[in-house]
Amino acid sequence: MGALILGLWAQIPYEVDPFLPLEDYAPAVPSSRTPFGTPSPAYWQNRADYQMEITLDPATHRIRGVARLTYTHQGPFPLCYLWLAIEPNYFSLRGYGHLSRNFLWEDFRRDMRRGEASRLELYARQLAGYLRTDFQLQEVALEEGTQSRPLPYRIEETWMEVALPRCLTAGERVVLRLAWSFTLNDATVEGRGGYLLTDRGPIYQVAQYYPRPALLNDIRGFEKMPYYGPSEFATEFGDYEVTIRLPRGYTVAATGRLLNPDQVLPPAQLARWKRVSTDSTTFIIPEAEAYAKVGSDTVAWRFRAENVRDFAFAASSQYIWEARYTQVPGAPGPTLLQSLYTPSVAPIWRHLALAAAEHTLHEYSRYTFPFPYPSMTVTYGAVYGMEYPMIVFCGRQQLEKDGSYSEQTRHSFISLVIHEVGHNFFPMVVCSDERRWMWLDEGLNTYLENLTKATFEPLIREKEASWEWKRVSQYLASGRSQPILAHPLAIREMAANAYLKVAIGLEALRTQILDPARMDTAFARYARAWAFKHPEPWDFFRAISSAVGQELGWFWRGWFLQTQPIDIAIDTVIVEQVQVDKVFRQVLLAEEEEALQRYLLSLAQDTLPRRYFVDKRPELQDKYVRQNRSKIQPALARERLREAEAAARKYLRQESRLYQVRVRFRNVGGMVWPLRVKISYEGGAASLWHFPAEVWAKEPSLVLKVFYTRGPLTRVEVEPGELSLDSNPTNNGYVVTAGD
Repeated sequence: MGALILGLWAQIPYEVDPFLPLEDYAPAVPSSRTPFGTPSPAYWQNRADYQMEITLDPATHRIRGVARLTYTHQGPFPLCYLWLAIEPNYFSLRGYGHLSRNFLWEDFRRDMRRGEASRLELYARQLAGYLRTDFQLQEVALEEGTQSRPLPYRIEETWMEVALPRCLTAGERVVLRLAWSFTLNDATVEGRGGYLLTDRGPIYQVAQYYPRPALLNDIRGFEKMPYYGPSEFATEFGDYEVTIRLPRGYTVAATGRLLNPDQVLPPAQLARWKRVSTDSTTFIIPEAEAYAKVGSDTVAWRFRAENVRDFAFAASSQYIWEARYTQVPGAPGPTLLQSLYTPSVAPIWRHLALAAAEHTLHEYSRYTFPFPYPSMTVTYGAVYGMEYPMIVFCGRQQLEKDGSYSEQTRHSFISLVIHEVGHNFFPMVVCSDERRWMWLDEGLNTYLENLTKATFEPLIREKEASWEWKRVSQYLASGRSQPILAHPLAIREMAANAYLKVAIGLEALRTQILDPARMDTAFARYARAWAFKHPEPWDFFRAISSAVGQELGWFWRGWFLQTQPIDIAIDTVIVEQVQVDKVFRQVLLAEEEEALQRYLLSLAQDTLPRRYFVDKRPELQDKYVRQNRSKIQPALARERLREAEAAARKYLRQESRLYQVRVRFRNVGGMVWPLRVKISYEGGAASLWHFPAEVWAKEPSLVLKVFYTRGPLTRVEVEPGELSLDSNPTNNGYVVTAGD
């Protein structure tokens, strides 16, 4: 099918016809999915349930694990073998993570210009970590009642193939016994988990530490793309019962619910645990008790998680532990919010981590579905930002010696928590294949992150939005941009491609192509249809197009599959006064009246009252919130609106004349895009005109539009305003003179 698609693109280049309908270039709809981008009655997926015993030795950073894996096959074909991920082998000199590296020369030159540490120096540190890789399997066996027998297996890089004694048919299951051990990596060097050594002992954030089945679906079979590092994971859902053993004094947070607090918490902490409520934050471990004495005996922490795609945990003897409940509308019950962090970062983590997490759950639930899990935990450590079901890793905050921090540090921390907690919707529930389609969770999550930040506190989103839109337009015009659907290992600028381009593209779809109400409804339908399932990119495209009732093939193809920039220029403007009868004049000027009103409505947006999450929490209203709130001046916005309304009324009262304005727009960049045109008039009035992208359908490189106005104009501008994806604003404006 891929060859067929490429062949079609070659026959009908984007430049010739950018308006091919989606179904003319998309893969055929498989029987398990519908043309509407939803699962069909024939949809199926497999399941992996775990019972695990994990022991972590802080003296050696070594993990020993024993697991009972129950794998259920639901596919309509016999399954004779399993592939399980062995991701600790990423840290192997024989692994793809090492062998597939390509150090681009321009990256070295950029490092040298900036005076930064050479990538080779960092790589040398990483190699030292690889040399310590020692993953060992002690058992791979089939469980049969009370007996077990070894199964043949082979390991290929980060995958292990296990041959089953007989093929499974739909509805059958197999139970495997697994035993393994390995030494955790230093997370300050590389990795999505590991340990951070401090003078008070290690802090652990542990993930990718157990063999787990590869995702099996109807599109590609097993997802066996090796773990390269940048691209993440593709996993099955299941229930987990996990016991984690660590020395007494360590506090453990993990995916799921803690089952035995009365056995692992000292009496004072247990009493505080039982007092946690929705009314206020409770410090289960206050700062005065953060550095616990580590004992020689071990404690078993037991957790249970239902219908999750993974299981991760964090542990330290240095943690402060705060918690509260929040009730997400529509959720089955209150959600336990927890944050665990060390005194070194307490000034910024205290309250802010829980506040950002709580706001995220409520806002994401509003745009998708009620958060389905009973808890959400934010933990500090060496990992800058990583997400797992019901637990996220956030670290590396830089504070001053006195505990103060800059506005940028605060902004980055809030953004980080929102982004990582938001991943508990994408891909922890809407479980796309991260290994192959990084953008399908990162981009969608960043899109919702931006919407969520906009309602957290004043200006936190506004300060970055203009820069992000410009960054995307510059990326498209750089000559280095790549299709969003490119192979993840081939993407050179991951943040610009898989994160920003997707998020800003969807933001533009919401505000400039559709409208917020239509887009929000469509996005929620997609999320709910694929909750606890495995969507593909084409499911997303079809779901949004179907829900909005509009053919968006030009957008999906141009934004996700092509690399042309947006650059719309105004070539010429010709203005002529014309004479027509009164009735015809009213017809011609009706569109201008609507455009005048559209401009006033755009100004009115700045006068609307805004409510933020921090308004409900006085403890969050620090100096940065107060400073930013003072910069929002609704009185000035109302004055600008009054002046614009007065100018519009004066313009409409002027003597009865009619001007024909012919404007020629040229598509210099190549990407077709809706035309947004601002016309300014003598006297200060202005109008906004919107035309759909289909205006380019007959001629993708040139458009001639005719406007009729009441009075003489001073300027015509395309793509006005700060939030524009046009890569060359110098050709967007045209000053109208008497000779035009």
